[in-house]
Amino acid sequence: MKYNVRLFENGIVTEDKVDSGTNLLEYLQSKSINIESPCGGKGTCGKCRVKLGGSEPEPTKHEITILGKKLVNEGYRLACHHIIEKDLDIYLHKVNEEANIVTEGKEKRIKTDPIITKVYAELEKPDINDQRSDLDRIASYSDMLKEAIPLKAIKTLPKILRKSDFKVTLLVEDNKIIAVEPGNTTDILYGIAIDIGTTTIAAYLYDLNSGERLGVYSQLNPQKKYGADVLTRIQYASSSEEAKDEICRIIVECINDIIVKLTDVHNMSKNSIYLVSIVGNTTMMHLFMNIPAENIAIAPFIPATTSLHKVKACEVGLDINENGICLILPSVSGYIGGDIVAGVLSTDMHLKKEISLLIDIGTNGEMVLGNCDFLYSCSTAAGPAFEGANIRNGLGGVKGAIDKVRLVDQIEYTTIGNEKPIGICGSGVIDAVGEMLKKGIIDETGRIIDDDEATGLSDYFRQRIVDLDGIRGFLIEGNFSNISQNDIVITQKDIREIQNAKAAIAAGIISLIKHSNIQMKDIDKVYLAGGFGNYINTSSAITIGLIPEELKGKIESIGNSAGAGAIECLLSKERLQEANDLKERIEYIELSASPEFTDQYVENMFFKKDFE
Repeated sequence: MKYNVRLFENGIVTEDKVDSGTNLLEYLQSKSINIESPCGGKGTCGKCRVKLGGSEPEPTKHEITILGKKLVNEGYRLACHHIIEKDLDIYLHKVNEEANIVTEGKEKRIKTDPIITKVYAELEKPDINDQRSDLDRIASYSDMLKEAIPLKAIKTLPKILRKSDFKVTLLVEDNKIIAVEPGNTTDILYGIAIDIGTTTIAAYLYDLNSGERLGVYSQLNPQKKYGADVLTRIQYASSSEEAKDEICRIIVECINDIIVKLTDVHNMSKNSIYLVSIVGNTTMMHLFMNIPAENIAIAPFIPATTSLHKVKACEVGLDINENGICLILPSVSGYIGGDIVAGVLSTDMHLKKEISLLIDIGTNGEMVLGNCDFLYSCSTAAGPAFEGANIRNGLGGVKGAIDKVRLVDQIEYTTIGNEKPIGICGSGVIDAVGEMLKKGIIDETGRIIDDDEATGLSDYFRQRIVDLDGIRGFLIEGNFSNISQNDIVITQKDIREIQNAKAAIAAGIISLIKHSNIQMKDIDKVYLAGGFGNYINTSSAITIGLIPEELKGKIESIGNSAGAGAIECLLSKERLQEANDLKERIEYIELSASPEFTDQYVENMFFKKDFE
């Protein structure tokens, strides 16, 4: 049996007929409606809430717990918990998803010498006295290995050579001829470096002859509808063979769309792209290559591969030149991926005597500590709170997200793009919690103070301490006398999420330092990588204890270091080899069984009492 469903979105009404028993979240996702579901449909995050009209269904106890009585009474329900069993009106509010994605990284000038090159050859024509085969004729032009020429290329040789009057271009990879093109095409050689992040994707188009950057494109990762973190996506991909194929397909299609966008801008064919280098965390690389990733999620956390993979682009579904190559950069472990290897490469910390600490704060808190003598790494389960997931009004870095907060005489904030506030992103949450701590709105345990403890606050701030269905909160933006879903509140639960995340990062830093037998003062430089690291107010990060105060003055935000490293591997075979060597040099420290980490985690859950 089918039911009538009407979708109301920004004044537009769409009607559809839907089979009885269809899950509402799955239906909306099938219609390419971008609805948040950081928890992957488990019903724990509350982000897939939609307003239902008509004869709205009775709320479940779980929905009342997650959404609160006020939202439930307004008609909101969890899409992931709702099964369509009658005619339904669904009211959607479209959020601006134009993300403020960091693409710039710590790049430097390197010698352009990619693994794939072109050589123009004017060959001697055969005659009765020179009866060498076409293949021998090409191979004799240089010392390249003719044995490596694919059978597919050999089949085209007779026609190509004679049609082009024996003037051809050899496509060469690692001293091996992999294809032959008619005429002189040496000036057509382009590549793209791609950073597949859990939340965002950034791509960089380069001329492989000159090393010149021609374009940059970035967007949100479409896989996020299957969950905000890698564990949720692994769980989805592991649910069936179809799910594994689907989560792979969606990222490959996204990358192919990006390739078209980059090449169209420069009026070039996608066939002009001969090389793609890809970095990402270990899970993202598995999902991209359609490799089962379920063992990364369970102890002892073993990935199927951490190797450097150099494959034909068509093998992984990339729509570039038919002879194009795709490089998937190596990882270190299940939770230290190619993005971190690329980040280390981009900083050159592995070449320096001074000790550096690289921290990539995202859905996981990966970090590497070391210098030219040692490199230790770890990953902390910080969770996706810093990227807006599991936060009541949390968003990624999209336009309209509050990104900076100050509590002076009143609340002062800025939004990304100077747009009307629609939520708050990670850097804004860190600022807000830090300011609430300094104002005395929360105590050292993270508890929002009771009304009888707020006597030292002005009326302006005191009236912003609100109660949401029994949960304390602090109103950043909105009407404190009648709080609605659109009002932006930092709740007690949000603060606990941040405490968990910041404690994990801080404990990871301290654990690495102790494992390395050095002291905090021995660290000369701290590199903050990634989008969150680029926008975070380091003063607020120190205030809440995310970064130890002893590292103040040593911190440098370096943007997208993963993308910068991917670019270096795209342009230089020497740097590519260096990245492969780093895989063996970086030692991974597993923290899940470490008593030291557990002790530090518990200790760092609290906020410090004294701060500047």
